[in-house]
Amino acid sequence: MSDQQILMNISEEALYLNGFCNLKCDYSFYYNRSICFVYPNSGTTSLHFTYEVNSNGTNQVLYNGIEYNVSGVFIYSPSLQYFSGNQADAEIQIVHKAVLGNGSPLVVCIPITTLPGSIPNYEGTRLLEDMINYAIPVINTIEQIEKDFNNEISSANTELKNLKNNRTIESGSARSEDNSRIKTGFDNLGRKIAGRPTQSAPPSIETQLSTLQNQLSNIENQVDNNLNQPHVLNIADYTLEYFVPGNTPFFSYTNTNDNAYYIVFGMDNAIFVNPDVIQNLQSVISPYYTNPTYSNTVVSPNITANIYPLFLNQTGGTNLLTTNLSDEIYIDCQPTGSSTQQTNVTTSTTAPTTLQTSSAMFFIYVIFFLFVLFLIYVLFAFISHPDKKNFSVGNIKNPFV
Repeated sequence: MSDQQILMNISEEALYLNGFCNLKCDYSFYYNRSICFVYPNSGTTSLHFTYEVNSNGTNQVLYNGIEYNVSGVFIYSPSLQYFSGNQADAEIQIVHKAVLGNGSPLVVCIPITTLPGSIPNYEGTRLLEDMINYAIPVINTIEQIEKDFNNEISSANTELKNLKNNRTIESGSARSEDNSRIKTGFDNLGRKIAGRPTQSAPPSIETQLSTLQNQLSNIENQVDNNLNQPHVLNIADYTLEYFVPGNTPFFSYTNTNDNAYYIVFGMDNAIFVNPDVIQNLQSVISPYYTNPTYSNTVVSPNITANIYPLFLNQTGGTNLLTTNLSDEIYIDCQPTGSSTQQTNVTTSTTAPTTLQTSSAMFFIYVIFFLFVLFLIYVLFAFISHPDKKNFSVGNIKNPFV
C-alpha cells in the first residue's frame, strides 16, 4: 500500500466531507470474547493480533446486508488516517472478511491518543494497554532468540565456507581421497565377480559439506516457522466491544485501490492510553508512512482534498443483539444515477395490540374529563345556592331547561 492509496483527512469540514450515508453505510456489530494471539512481527509497521469468531455462531458484523467476521486486528503508530489535519498518536484497525466471500473487506478504524478524550473509555483503555504491554515482551524475546540463532547460522555457514576453500587448496589430500574411492570401486568390481557383497565408497568431502549445508538450511526454516507463529497473550477479557462505540456517528469511505470499505471514528471517540505505552509501542514498530511530503499534502486544502469521497453516518452503528434481524426486510433501492443504497423496512406484529391499548386509554381519558367537569359544576352550584344547608345534588337546577 503506497502513501497515495489512503490519502484521507477525517474532518466534518465541507472541503473534506461529501455528504451523509445513514442508509448507504449501515453498520451493526456484535463481538464476542476471544483468546488474544499476537504475531511476532517486530520491525514491521504494526502489531498484528488475531480474533476468533463468535462462540455462539453469530456473525460479528452486518454491513449493508453483508455478513463479516474479523480476520485481524492491527495497531499502527502514528495513525494512518489524519484527523482534522493531524495524525493521532496511534490507530487500531479491525479488518473484516465477508463470511460468504461475496463482499469487499471492511476496515473499522479507531484513533488512539495520549490526551483524554471527551468520552472516557476505561475498559477500552485497559484492554488496549494490556494488548500493547503484553505483546512487546513477547516480541522482544522472540527477536532476541531469532538474532542469536541467526548469529549461530552465520558462524556455521562461515565454517562450511572455510572447509570448502581448504578442500580446494589441499589438492594432495583431494588426490589421495580420489585414489581411495577408485580403489574401492575396483574392489567392489572384484567382489561382484566373485559373488561377494560390495562395500559402499565413502562420500566425498564435497558431498558431506553439501549435506551439512542442507541440514542447516532445514533447521533455519523450521526455526523461522516456529518463531513466526502467533503467541497467546494472557488477557482475560479480550473483546472488541470495548473499542467500537455504538450509536455514535462515524465516517465512511470506499478505498477503490484495495477495494475495501472503511469506517472511521473521530477523535471524540479516541481511546486514551498513557504516553509511555505509545513510547513502548514505537520501540517495536516503524511508522507506516515514510514519505516526508505526505503530511503537507494531506493537510493542505490548497493542494488536494480527500482522494476518496468521505461521508458521515449520523446515527452510528448498532449492536446486533439489540436488533431483531429476523423481523427486518432489506429492500435494495437503486435510483437512477446513484450507487446501491439500502433501506430497512421493519415489520411488526404488535400493531393491533398497540391500537387496542390506545383506544382504551382514550376512553378512560374522556370519562375522567367528564367527571372533572361534573365536579366543577357541582362546586359552582353549591357556591351560588341560596340555602347551602339544604343543598343537595338532587335539587341542582338543570341548566338545559
